[in-house]
Amino acid sequence: MGDPIIIVGAGAAGIGAALECAARGVPYLVLEASHRIGGRAYTATAGLLAPWDHGCHWLHCADENPLVAWADRLGATYRTEDLENPFQVWTGGAFAGAEDVTAYNAAVTAAFDAIEQSGRDVPIPQVLPEAGRWRPSVRMIIALMAGNDAESISASGYADYRDTEHNWPVLSGYGALIAAMAQGLNIRTGVAVKAIHQRGTGTSVTTDQGKLEAAGVIVTASTNVLARGGIHFNPGPAADLAFGLDRVPCGIYEKVAFALDTLPPEMAQTRYLSIQQSGLDLAVNFQIMQGENPMMLCHVAGKTAHTLVMAGPDAMADYARAALVDAFGAQILDRITATATTNWTNDPLVLGSYSQALPGSAQFRRDMINRDTGRVAFAGEAFSLNWQSTAHGAYASGRSVAGRMATLLS
Repeated sequence: MGDPIIIVGAGAAGIGAALECAARGVPYLVLEASHRIGGRAYTATAGLLAPWDHGCHWLHCADENPLVAWADRLGATYRTEDLENPFQVWTGGAFAGAEDVTAYNAAVTAAFDAIEQSGRDVPIPQVLPEAGRWRPSVRMIIALMAGNDAESISASGYADYRDTEHNWPVLSGYGALIAAMAQGLNIRTGVAVKAIHQRGTGTSVTTDQGKLEAAGVIVTASTNVLARGGIHFNPGPAADLAFGLDRVPCGIYEKVAFALDTLPPEMAQTRYLSIQQSGLDLAVNFQIMQGENPMMLCHVAGKTAHTLVMAGPDAMADYARAALVDAFGAQILDRITATATTNWTNDPLVLGSYSQALPGSAQFRRDMINRDTGRVAFAGEAFSLNWQSTAHGAYASGRSVAGRMATLLS
C-alpha cells in the first residue's frame, strides 16, 4: 500500500474527506493540531450546567443538508418545528407588539431580498433598502448571518448562498455530532502541520513531530490561518491560492452564554430576542434556550465583537448584561447562575468565524473552488459554492475534494 492522502484538520471538512477516503478504500491520515475533533464545531461540556455550542449550532438548509442523516443515525437531537411567534423585539423602552414585530420581520426580509437580487459585487449596504427604525436590527442580523459587518461583505458573494429556509438547531450539540461522526477514523490529534511541499507525483508534510510522505494532501484549515501563513507551501499553484485567501477571510462572530435559574416570564414562548438600545446603531441579539437548564446566548459579530473579544471575557459579559438590564431591569442579574464566552478571534487554529467574500471578490471565490492545485487541494466551508459558512458546506466540500483526489491518484 502506497503513501496515504494526508488530510490537514479534523473539522467538518476533514471528517468529510476522511469518510470519503474510507468509503473508497483509499489510505488516508488526518492530522489535527488541536487535542479535540470538530474544528469550529465545538460543544462545550464544562463551565455551564448544560452543554452548548461555541461554534456552529444549526442544521442549515435541513431539507437538503447531508448531516441530517448523520444526526439521525447517531441519535443526535434537533428541533424541526418552531413556535408560532418565536421572535420578540425590545425597542423604545418596551417589548414590541404584534404589528411592530411584523414590520420588523418585513424590514429584515426586504434587506435579504435586496441582497439576493442585486447581483452586484459591492458592499452590502449599497444594495439595501431603507429600514427606518429597524435599521439596527437589520444590520445586526446581516452581521450574524454573514459573519462580519455588512460593509465588509460582497452582496453577490453572500447571495451565492442557497438558503432553503429550513434551519434546525442541534439540541444535543453540533460539535458533539461531528465528533461522533469521526469515531473509528484514522486521526492523530495534537499534531500541527507546519509546511507542505509538492513535487512531481508526491508531497511531503512537515509537522511539529517530523516529516511524513503523502500521495496527496487535502488542506482544510481556515482561510485566515492560511492567508496569514499558518502553513508554508513551496512555490506553485497551492501557494498561489493560499496567498489570495485574504480576499475570502473569516469574519468575527462570538457568543456570551448566560445560564439562568429561570427565564424571565416574557421569554416563555420565545426563541430569539432583539434588543434595540437607545442611541446605538446595532441591536443586541439573544438566542433563548428553553428547558431544564435555560440559557440566554448573546450573539455578536463584526467590529463590535472584535472590540469586545479583544477587551476580554469580562467586557463581553458586561456588554451582554447591559442589554439584558435595559430590557428586563437589574433584577435579571439575580437569575444568572453562570457565564461563559467564546474566543474564536484569538484561537490560533481558527483566527475568526466563517468566511465571506470581500467586496469585489465574489468571482474570485467562485473560481478558487475548482482551481487545479495539483496534489495539494483545499476544502472547507469557504470552498462550498452554495453552502459557504456552514458545517454541512464544509463536510460536502471535504467529501467532494477527497473524491477528486482519489480519482487523480488512481
